Amino acid sequence: MEETEKQGRDPLERQLQILELLVSHPQGRSFTDIRNDLNLPKASTSRLLKTLASAGCVQLEKNESIGSSAIYVLGDRIRGMLRGIMDPDRTVTVAHAVLHELAKEANETAFLSVLRGDKVENLVMASPAKDAHGYVNPGRVVPAHAAAAAKAIFAYQPESVWSRVLNQPLAALTEKTITDPEKVREEYMRVRDKGIAYCREEIDSGLMAIAAPVHLKEIGVIYAVSIVGPSSRIRNLDEEPLDTMLRKAARQLSTAFERVILSA
Repeated sequence: MEETEKQGRDPLERQLQILELLVSHPQGRSFTDIRNDLNLPKASTSRLLKTLASAGCVQLEKNESIGSSAIYVLGDRIRGMLRGIMDPDRTVTVAHAVLHELAKEANETAFLSVLRGDKVENLVMASPAKDAHGYVNPGRVVPAHAAAAAKAIFAYQPESVWSRVLNQPLAALTEKTITDPEKVREEYMRVRDKGIAYCREEIDSGLMAIAAPVHLKEIGVIYAVSIVGPSSRIRNLDEEPLDTMLRKAARQLSTAFERVILSA
C-alpha cells in the first residue's frame, strides 16, 4: 500500500519540480534542459510536460533569440496565481520610499508601473518637488509599443504575450512612435539584452522616459520603475548615471516586494 501511494505521488512531485525549475528560470528552459536538470527519462519528461500544458501550467514558446528552438515557460494559470500573492496596497506603500529617493536623485518624476492582464498601468508616482509637474497619471494604461515602462515589462513576458499585444493596430502617437510589430519585437529583445527601456518622444512630443524592469524570483517581471521629464533636459544628461539609478531602484523594489511575497 505504501509503495502504491509513493508511486502515485511521483508524477505530482515531478510536475512540481518542473514548475519550480521554470519559476527559477523566467526566460524558460528547453525540453532537453528540463530533462537534464531534473535527470528525467525522455518519455516521462514528455508526458509530464503534456499534462502540465493541458492544465495551463506551462506553455511552449518559440525562442527567437536562439533561432527556431522552443522553450517551456510558466503558463498563464500559474503566473496568475503567483501575481495574486502581491497585495496592491502594500506594494504602493513599500514603493513610495524608493520612488521619492529616485525622484530626488534624478531630479525628475519617478513612477512605478504594473502588468495587469495584457496591459501595463501606471501605479504610483513621486515628484522631486511639491510644485513639480508630474507628467504621470496613476491608473493610466500605457501603450505596449511606446511606453518605456511597458517595454521594460513586456520584454520579459512569453512571446505568446507579445503576439497578443502586438496583434492589433499600433497607434502612431507621435512621428517617432514605432508602429511596425516586428520592430517593436526587436525593441523588446534590445531591452532584454540591456535591461533598460527608453521612450524617446514616442507618446508625447517633448517628453522622454527611461525604465528598468523589477525582477521577482517567484513571479518574473510584472513591475517597472521609470523616470520621465522634458526631452530638452533628459537628452542633455548622461544615460549611464540615469541607467545606474534606475537599476539600483529596481533592485531595491525587488527586495522590498519579495518581502511582501514572503509575508503573504
